[in-house]
Amino acid sequence: MSNEYSVTKKHEVRTLLQKMRDGTIKELSAIVDPKLGITYPEAETYLKSDAQSTIEALHQEGFLLKEQKENVIVCRKCNATSFKVMRRCPNCNSLSLRRGMIIQHLTCGYTELESVFAERNYVCPKCKKKLRALGVDYIKPGIHYVCNDCGSITQYPTILLKCWTCGELQTLDEAKYMEVSTYLLDYSKRELLEKVTFNLAPIIQRISLLGWVAKKDYKIKGKSGIEHTFTLALWPYERSLHSFPEVVVDIHMDVADDVHVLALYAKIIDTGIKNAIFAAVPMANEKAKALAKYYEIIMVEAENTEVLIEKLTLTIEDIIKSY
Repeated sequence: MSNEYSVTKKHEVRTLLQKMRDGTIKELSAIVDPKLGITYPEAETYLKSDAQSTIEALHQEGFLLKEQKENVIVCRKCNATSFKVMRRCPNCNSLSLRRGMIIQHLTCGYTELESVFAERNYVCPKCKKKLRALGVDYIKPGIHYVCNDCGSITQYPTILLKCWTCGELQTLDEAKYMEVSTYLLDYSKRELLEKVTFNLAPIIQRISLLGWVAKKDYKIKGKSGIEHTFTLALWPYERSLHSFPEVVVDIHMDVADDVHVLALYAKIIDTGIKNAIFAAVPMANEKAKALAKYYEIIMVEAENTEVLIEKLTLTIEDIIKSY
């Protein structure tokens, strides 16, 4: 699929893939909810809407592997999975049916539930003759249903499902049949993943050699009481457990504009962090670069994630060496 039409154009989709690549999310597992139907809670944390169709699109585009676990019947109207199961006469559509073992009297052909014969001491209600021996003058064809309205007998009544959530009445054929699957990131598609996600491990490894510590997706509560998340936070090793980071990084996987830079500026003002880096793939527009320069935010641009990681590492190393 052309990247122009890819679901990865959405920021929240790239965020989900990044969480999977980082190992924050191991897999996208489904939960079958009686009212909501099939849901993917971990994906829905990041995706604004249509989580299931978006995940399936990521599978079709090659980012995710799919493992089918089971199948469920869901309401054709609301996708819920909880039903009242009813049986309907296929002859007259009545819901008034009796179920049980059937006896057919071979002498006269009369057929009814065994319970009807038992009530009469196994005397046939039609010809008044007593049943003698199974297989001689009567047989038991098995469990059947007898309609109280039209009297027809069937082994296979129409199965009706009444949705407990919305009340929709539907047959088994009319209800929807859906797969319940688990999705995993396809790490073999490295070239594909590099277009929309990044690997911070090389940065973390290299700065550790300089005596610094880095943490991904680091959350800090600002002076306002609001919790902020930075893509990467860095400290000298000796201060890593007792202070705010010395350096923070935010990475934006799209053309960045001034709004994205302002968002980072608001976070560093609220947290009091002095050294901030804004990284953009593939680029930042002129307004974003001008704003970053004005607020003394270091701007790093790269045409792809591989180049970005190298540039970002060198930038961080320069900051560390200045300490």
